[in-house]
Amino acid sequence: MVNKEPIHLRFVLEQLLKDFGTPDINVVTSIVEQWEEIVGSDLAAKISAVAISGSELIVRVDDPAWASQIKWLEKQLLDKITRLIGDEKVTSIRVRTTSK
Repeated sequence: MVNKEPIHLRFVLEQLLKDFGTPDINVVTSIVEQWEEIVGSDLAAKISAVAISGSELIVRVDDPAWASQIKWLEKQLLDKITRLIGDEKVTSIRVRTTSK
């Protein structure tokens, strides 16, 4: 028998994230909403949190020089994220560079 009841989009998205091994949507939104607190206002103006793939946070930068800065700060940023959302949900950061 097929269920004719509507399914909430949030439930579908949460299930997809879970199937891909990604933290739940509350974790993702917490990181995005508190990004400036995590990295500081100066870095937040240059670096954006855009997605989580598995346990990897994906950030976007406009200038390739910031990619090396993120690698240098990765441990510090991961420690802040862990304090925010808990252990082992985000274990690495990958940088994507976009051109203006």
